[in-house]
Amino acid sequence: DDELKKSMRPTAQTRFDYVHRYVVTADGEVQLITKIVCSGEQPDFLPRLGLVMTLPREYEHVAWYGRGPHENYADRKAGAAIDLYRCKVDDLYVPYIIPQEHGNRTDVQWLSLTSESGAGLLVQADQPVSFSAHRFTAADLTQAQHTHELARRDEIYLSIDLAQNGLGNGSCGPGVLPQYMLKPGEYGFS
Repeated sequence: DDELKKSMRPTAQTRFDYVHRYVVTADGEVQLITKIVCSGEQPDFLPRLGLVMTLPREYEHVAWYGRGPHENYADRKAGAAIDLYRCKVDDLYVPYIIPQEHGNRTDVQWLSLTSESGAGLLVQADQPVSFSAHRFTAADLTQAQHTHELARRDEIYLSIDLAQNGLGNGSCGPGVLPQYMLKPGEYGFS
């Protein structure tokens, strides 16, 4: 870790250095150990830290043990109970008037995305994570001005986040409270 930290600390430019270590066992389990170092000049807070992966469209059956059933965030989760939930990826979509990131679930201990036959992906984290799954990329959501401009993709885009910045209420109240701000630093999860 000390050697990694030394090599990942430029002093001027903004950087997000990361190392992924994969451990693959004979039974097909893959452990992913991730370390992230935010270095150089950084903003006051970050939107999120995590991973995005593309999955086959057949992995549309979602199950998770965490907060739900509706979307929830670090500073908007009091009404979302921790329980076991199941739905389809399309049911996670929230049709905001202006398309944007949506459908996050917090305090997730595990989640799975599977096909009708049960083939798929099971994610278990060493600490609670957040996730969202969409048939749109983040760029698709950012570029569209209206929901009818979104073109549903064949793939599923799964985001697994160690942390996200809170939403706040900048439109008619305070911004993100300090305890819900994701500050640059050193992070790790597996």
